[in-house]
Amino acid sequence: MYRHMRTPARPTPTSLALCLLLCGLSTVTRAGEQTVACTVLADNRLADPLRTISAEYTRRTQIQVPIRFLPETEVNALVKKKQAHCDVVLCMPADRKGKTEVQSLSGAKKVAWKYPSGEPVWAAVVGKHPEAASVVRFVGGPTGHRLWSESKAGFTITSGKTHAEAFEWVVEHRVKRTYPLTAVRMLRELGGIREGICIDIGCGTGNLDVELAKRSNFTMIGLDIDPDMKPLFEKRIREAALGDRARFVVGDAQQLPFEEDYADVIVSRGTLTFIPDIGKCLQEVDRVLKPSGVAFLGGRYIYTPQQHKISNEKLRKIVRESGVPGAKVVEHRGQWVKIVGPKAPKSAHQFQGGPHMLVNRLVADYSIIEGKCLLICPNDSGGVQSLQQGFAETTDLQIIALYPSEKVAREAKKRTTEAKLGNRITCQVGTLDALPFKEASFNLIAGVGPVLIWGEREKKMREVYRVLQSGGVAFIGGRYLGMPDSRKVSSEDLRTSAAKAGIPTIRVMDDGGQWVEIRKGVQDRGLRN
Repeated sequence: MYRHMRTPARPTPTSLALCLLLCGLSTVTRAGEQTVACTVLADNRLADPLRTISAEYTRRTQIQVPIRFLPETEVNALVKKKQAHCDVVLCMPADRKGKTEVQSLSGAKKVAWKYPSGEPVWAAVVGKHPEAASVVRFVGGPTGHRLWSESKAGFTITSGKTHAEAFEWVVEHRVKRTYPLTAVRMLRELGGIREGICIDIGCGTGNLDVELAKRSNFTMIGLDIDPDMKPLFEKRIREAALGDRARFVVGDAQQLPFEEDYADVIVSRGTLTFIPDIGKCLQEVDRVLKPSGVAFLGGRYIYTPQQHKISNEKLRKIVRESGVPGAKVVEHRGQWVKIVGPKAPKSAHQFQGGPHMLVNRLVADYSIIEGKCLLICPNDSGGVQSLQQGFAETTDLQIIALYPSEKVAREAKKRTTEAKLGNRITCQVGTLDALPFKEASFNLIAGVGPVLIWGEREKKMREVYRVLQSGGVAFIGGRYLGMPDSRKVSSEDLRTSAAKAGIPTIRVMDDGGQWVEIRKGVQDRGLRN
């Protein structure tokens, strides 16, 4: 048949794509160019999480990541014979003590662990695709780890000789920056209580205890069922120079080693769903908590293995059946149980939301705490001021506040100078239709208000994208509670505008409001809820 074929002078894009497909590759069109996909060979036991992770990578980069799944023995055989014919390979040993050919490859990395048996997942670059190393980093990075933990197949992000060692790795490499945010959130929930005894259930290495002690006059008691946590906890307390304001106690959350009405505050971060009998734990918290006290227990559980996560409906049922008076489930930015004593401050009953919650959300979700930040300010209201204050307190970002008029900007500048924030916040004038900044000026762009839903939406979105740096994120929107329905724009219309804007990584989110998220580049900034 070959002698009847004519050799074309130059391959067309269609014929090139066909040739690549016949060779076991694939292409994706991006900005009018043909881009070869980054191919992956993987152990078929990894199928559930890897399909989700590759789809998220493609969403962010527009680079296709087709995966071929084979049994572990076949993957090992192909790697050993150097016949994997892919850019990235991932495999897991048959058992925890076993080995895989992938781990012997140059640059091989552990990117996850099977849970609870503990077999490591190894990944390595074996091809020359320019995105191959980026794919491996993404699979083993913060977002990849979140998706591993959400898999119903059962995976977690790290393992170690002891649970304490594994926990320490997670703290240092994934969630360390969130402890100050959690401490601020908890203190706002306490109705002004800042003195007395505060017990931290499931304290781990003591990061939360340090952050709470810094911001209060509490005497901290860290309680954990794992005695291996004690030296790590005490080391962190010494480094924070807290002296005798914090101590470690070995104990079970279902049988607290304290007398009745002992504590003014009881907190817990990331532990509640690991406790076998949550209801009994809540009853114990109620017993130990003073009538004037408040307890706030829960977390976001981003990296918690799927089998330990529970629905809000199930948690509400547990809380009801526990019979603890004053206990309720709080679903804002996580999954929490709050217990308010009958003599606690009235303000402890109120939801402590507001602009600081948005700052916490952005810092926790995107990990951008340094560089330059653009805040879109439709006015200089109390909410805008709180947003600025929150970024100034929580991050090291250099902030530019963009106002719609000279008058408002001038008044804001006076205010920030009087508040001694002039070295952190610069007030300027401009609009989203034509931002007065060069390309790639900002690491983070944020704003609360309906500024993206009116006028030339696509143009505004493209302007935001233009001034973002690679790896940067924009998050703009709000809940618009007081806006008349006649002025609102549906999320469907906003998604249509986002599609027309031609930005590869833009999406409309209906999470606690109506938000537009724009990413630029693949840099894995980490968490998204």
